[in-house]
Amino acid sequence: MALTRSTPFSVPELATRVAVTLGALAIYRLGVALPLPGLDVERLDERGVVEAIDRTSVFALRVVPMISALLLVEMARLLSKRFNDWGGATPANARRINRWVLVGALLLAAFQAYGIANGFEGIPGAVADPGPEFRLAVVTTLVGGTALLVWLAALISRHGVGSGLWILLLAPYLAGLPATVLRYVEFVRLGVLSENGVVSILAYVLIAVASVTALGLVLARRGMPLERTLIWPLYIGAILANFLLVVPWLLPAGPLRDTTLAFLSPGARLHIAALAVVIIAVSLAQSRRAEPRSAAGGSSATPVDPAAAAPVVLTALALAAVAVVPHLLAAQLNVPIPVDGIGITAAVGITLGAKSLLPGIEPDPEACQSAAPD
Repeated sequence: MALTRSTPFSVPELATRVAVTLGALAIYRLGVALPLPGLDVERLDERGVVEAIDRTSVFALRVVPMISALLLVEMARLLSKRFNDWGGATPANARRINRWVLVGALLLAAFQAYGIANGFEGIPGAVADPGPEFRLAVVTTLVGGTALLVWLAALISRHGVGSGLWILLLAPYLAGLPATVLRYVEFVRLGVLSENGVVSILAYVLIAVASVTALGLVLARRGMPLERTLIWPLYIGAILANFLLVVPWLLPAGPLRDTTLAFLSPGARLHIAALAVVIIAVSLAQSRRAEPRSAAGGSSATPVDPAAAAPVVLTALALAAVAVVPHLLAAQLNVPIPVDGIGITAAVGITLGAKSLLPGIEPDPEACQSAAPD
């Protein structure tokens, strides 16, 4: 799953890799256009349900099951130093973890697919012949679609450009970018969003991309795997911060619960502050876990060296800012922000990982020695 490579390629090989990546994306796009078996898509469209559900294709789950399985592994690495050290000790251990991730992703896909099938059966007229056969067909199709996406991701990672998983994760967002731009143009025309609001959003995107790119380059030179130090802290931090939403429901019904719900709801100041704190803590811990190891098996980084610790601390602070600013802007502008920290850091990670593919660019000999194999 590594985002970086250490060997540049010749122009013909680079062209081949670009062609493989585009071919895999074309297959992905074709699958998005194929509806699930047994669904009456026209009826769903007439009832205005398709846009609400957003996905009715054989790739409806996208790469979410794979991301979820990998997220569990990253949280296990974060919580258990023994497991983290074991996973990075040998390539064989890394391959075992990858097999566990694949099995976990398919099981999660089956569970989610069954829920989707039950949801469609609850919509009048959506399913021509509801029942066990329909549910089995949906589960089989979506699990098979997930397996195909895993294969496409591996194909891109091994024979294409960049990390296939993150490219497939971003593909739907990039495909929907023109529609998003048109929607925000309409917001401005209707007066829902001011021109100053547009400038604020663009400024956030540019500053976030520049900051994460600069820090990512520094981390790559130190041999830090970019997905573990840039992307996963935002995923893990957001999930841990959302656990706060459970707290109010542990209280007895009444004014105290209502007040706590208001303070901890997504977008509330306390929830934003908690999100920032958790992301900083997770980022620091992830960076410590992801430090490349020397040949003797020890850590090659020196935690007490301020010069070595500064990029890690700056990365944690930058990731927290990248995550919380969209919430602050959304509250200020009263419109949802079209980009988030995860999308920005994933895009930056893919770009930084693919830059070493270009001929004439010297690779960093220390880059990502501890990253898991593709």
